[in-house]
Amino acid sequence: MNSRQYTEVAMAQGSSIWQVDTDTAPARPGPNAATVPLKWAHDSRTGEPRYIHDPEITEGSAECQCPACNLSLTPVLAGQPLRRNPTAHFRHPKGAQKDDCTLVAARLAAIRHLKERGFIDLPRRRMSASATGFSGQGYEGWAETGEERISIVSAVLHDHATALLTLPDGRELIVDLTGQRDAGSDGHGRAIVTLSLSDPAIAMMSPDEIRARLRLLPDIRWCAHWNDQALHAAASAQARQTAHDAMDAWGEADEALFHRDLPPDLAPSIAQQWRRETLLHSEVKAILEQASQITTPGLDVEVTRYAPDEFSGEWEDNTLRIQWMTASATLPLENTQLEQRQGSIVPDVICTLREPRPYIYGFTETWLDGAFEELIEDTHSSQQWPRTVLIEVTVTHGIDQEKLRRIRELNLPTLEIDIGSLGGRVTREGLRHLVVNETVGKRWIHHPTWRLRRQILEAELDQHPVTVRFQERLAELRRPRLLATPASEWGLIYLAAATEFHDANTRIDKARRTHIGEGAAPVLLGKDSEPWLRLMEAAEALAAHGFPGAADPEMVGIAGIISRLLSIQHNRGVGYAFDTGYQVLNAITQSGPGYQQWHTLYPMAVKAYGLEARFTPKQAERYASWRQGIIDKVDAGDETHLRPARYDAVLGILFPDMAPRLAKGYGRSLQSR
Repeated sequence: MNSRQYTEVAMAQGSSIWQVDTDTAPARPGPNAATVPLKWAHDSRTGEPRYIHDPEITEGSAECQCPACNLSLTPVLAGQPLRRNPTAHFRHPKGAQKDDCTLVAARLAAIRHLKERGFIDLPRRRMSASATGFSGQGYEGWAETGEERISIVSAVLHDHATALLTLPDGRELIVDLTGQRDAGSDGHGRAIVTLSLSDPAIAMMSPDEIRARLRLLPDIRWCAHWNDQALHAAASAQARQTAHDAMDAWGEADEALFHRDLPPDLAPSIAQQWRRETLLHSEVKAILEQASQITTPGLDVEVTRYAPDEFSGEWEDNTLRIQWMTASATLPLENTQLEQRQGSIVPDVICTLREPRPYIYGFTETWLDGAFEELIEDTHSSQQWPRTVLIEVTVTHGIDQEKLRRIRELNLPTLEIDIGSLGGRVTREGLRHLVVNETVGKRWIHHPTWRLRRQILEAELDQHPVTVRFQERLAELRRPRLLATPASEWGLIYLAAATEFHDANTRIDKARRTHIGEGAAPVLLGKDSEPWLRLMEAAEALAAHGFPGAADPEMVGIAGIISRLLSIQHNRGVGYAFDTGYQVLNAITQSGPGYQQWHTLYPMAVKAYGLEARFTPKQAERYASWRQGIIDKVDAGDETHLRPARYDAVLGILFPDMAPRLAKGYGRSLQSR
């Protein structure tokens, strides 16, 4: 058996099962309070603790009583400290019950020592408090007073287990001598500490021995402090501030504002979630309002082309992907406004960029069947960042489709900052860094450059050898069907589709300009519309018949050759919001240099369709002057007014009344001839 443990093995009575009982070794016994000589008593006249060898005892001037049972005590061998067996002591009356007398006497002796010393060293008082944030996360706060040595004016044994100390400023301190008191106030505003002074051996010690024994009092802990209320308030404030710093709580004013618009039947858990979202939303807007710049993610536009459905797996099955990207950009901010109306929406933040605004540079990657082909960097850019940038801040709910539609109608760069995607706990300073300097949680939901870049990428894919092969193969597959219909009939189909397309977009554009209200604005017809698809099919058929060029942008684009000739032919605007052919002709006379090479076509159309007969005298005079200017430029060989011949043949099919004049070649470039 080792010294720390012994084991007793026994056979359980009436059973054949062995039972093993294990117990710890018995602790070393302390002194028996009943046999400890009582050397301390209470002076019944002065209330002072008395030691058996005090002069007041040896001289017989003190009347002593037991501090526990209050019975009179008789000094035995007082003033004879060298006597050992028996030793000097106070004797109870014969037959007295002495349950706690020795223990209480020991405490009385300790209190006398404390009074003689004149001070007590108190430990620090530390209190904690907690606060729960909107997220359910707990936050702790602490407040404390430091260790303190305080003077003692008086020290008396208050009862068998406690002493009452009085301080110079009148405050009182209760000292619990059991070491077992629970924390809590006594209801009288007194501080309370507890320490264990329960060793009866102290009752037989001399003052010098007690001083040596109690030079360092046993561990003292607080049960109550004079400043507990203030400490608890400070700890609570710190806990709340910690939650506030973690953006998980707010003040009373914010809570009152939140309650103002809160539905009365809202579930508490939902209300907490809304508090958190509202707080984070407000914090980010406040950060942006003070920011002088913001880092934004790069722009990205991607176009993918698959093999046409007509191939049905019988021919090549290449996939083309082209992507234009930019690096992240730090935009300089001149001004920010919160929740101001911009068109049909009220964005969270409206930013005005500081001049000079940066230009938009990127690079383009091309991939064929997943394999990288080439990378081309932008060496020049004429696109500056727009002056105005919108920012939407989201937490758990993103931007709905209706708001996204309105943002696209505004056609302003719009950045979403999704705080909910950041995850975890973040401090206010950490959030500021993320919002201002990082790109995590940010994405562009709209940017004006996307449309332009998509058009550029589409055009580049149109010229890619794989696309060219696709189109050539498709033309071969469709050629027999297209040739089965005469070119003149395709010409009529082409003009009808062009008229329908341009007239529809003219009406839609007018409706868009006058649109008011919350509903969606009308959308212009695009390249996926039925009229446009018929137009392109007819253009392909004309090319198959030997009349190419009808699908070129110069022909069918906005303010293109076809819409202008149709306007003159029908004496009304086609693709123009005008009522007469002259008004369209007047717009043509004001065209820029890039359009002047086609000006020789329009006097031909005026002549062919008799539009001049509808002019007023003043209109006829202006037209004649403009026409003469064209003649002078052509006669002088001015290349700005000499047209390429590439569309003459197809225009002759589309507008037969103009064909004889086109055939003469007047105004045609010498190179074309």
